Amino acid sequence: MCNVSPSGFRCRALHYLPLIGVLCISLLSGCDSGTAPSIYDPDRTSLPDPIIDSVAPDGSALAGVDMVTITGNNFSSQPTENLVYFGDARSEVTGASPTQLHLVAPNKPLPELMLRVSVIGAENFSNSVPYKLEPPFVEFGDVRDFENVYGIATDMEGNVYVSFVAHDLPVGITRITPDGERSEFVSSRFFWTDLDIGLDGYLYAVRSVRALFRFQEGSSQEVFAVIPNTATKLTTIAIDENGRVWAAGNNSEIYSISPDKTVSAYGFESDIRDLALFGNHLYVAGLRGGSSKVWRFRINSDGELESPEEVFDVSAFSGREALALAITTSGHLYIGTDADDPIIVVDPDGKGEALYPGVLSQSVRQFAWGPLGYLFAATNRTGISAAGIIRITTRRLGSGKLSIGT
Repeated sequence: MCNVSPSGFRCRALHYLPLIGVLCISLLSGCDSGTAPSIYDPDRTSLPDPIIDSVAPDGSALAGVDMVTITGNNFSSQPTENLVYFGDARSEVTGASPTQLHLVAPNKPLPELMLRVSVIGAENFSNSVPYKLEPPFVEFGDVRDFENVYGIATDMEGNVYVSFVAHDLPVGITRITPDGERSEFVSSRFFWTDLDIGLDGYLYAVRSVRALFRFQEGSSQEVFAVIPNTATKLTTIAIDENGRVWAAGNNSEIYSISPDKTVSAYGFESDIRDLALFGNHLYVAGLRGGSSKVWRFRINSDGELESPEEVFDVSAFSGREALALAITTSGHLYIGTDADDPIIVVDPDGKGEALYPGVLSQSVRQFAWGPLGYLFAATNRTGISAAGIIRITTRRLGSGKLSIGT
């Protein structure tokens, strides 16, 4: 408490300062309870450090796709007690024993990294193993934000031919080498919905009219054949090993155009999105009766289509639409769709599953086989992603007259 006097303030609290100091010293000394107990346990022993002997697949795996098996010693049989690092990316262990760990490679592609294992209770990491996480797909062709991709095709050398639209205007057909170098193949004021290379070396094309066109490098378009039905719109083509061009669209018929330009029509009313050939069968993806399905027609010895057979119900599988088809030499059918996991793989027994679930995301509307099991896919423009071309590692070889899988 302070009083005012002629000589200034006088605070009674000052009289108590010595007492407070004594109390503080007393409290500090009185609280000393001696030395705290040590957390060191002299009887505790660490688990043996883990050891990596081998990794499968050897040397590399597809990021986010491949199951990886690590063989060694001193692992925990509890999956959560094993911490596996690919560089700085940790992967969840799904199965474990003292000598093996099973996990999916993390979805972080890196060309060079060190693989290590830590076990809870062990003092040190395992030895480090050099490893690679390969991307399951890469962007291809340097497609710009202002470009849109329509028809694509490939040739025997692995070049990719692309019908581009830039700033909403057609800019012709571009050839892209396997190294990604672009050059103009033909100039055109039309965009082409589908392309394919013929046995004669011409590039064949359709563009939502009733005619089939073809090009040579630097040439103007040549009308190869015209469908008599004036209501026809051709949007997709496939060329078989005999040089016949199969063509379709949202029509009441599928068309065959022979090398001598003879046109044959086969009744099949459907909004057909894509065609593919395997052996003596024509595969068709389209909408019919409100459902998206894939059918196949046997091509008989006279080159004529027989009755269709349903192969796969895309609507029932994913609730989405089939937009693109590709088939491997083993008979696996790849279906491009607009689903979240856009590619369905159907095995020869008719069982379907998503390709690389959670890794691919953009809808796919065009396919073309490249070398060494690469599958090129044209992707749709979305609200958050530009259109583009991706090159997918399938580890299977593409079928057809232009298969270049060696």
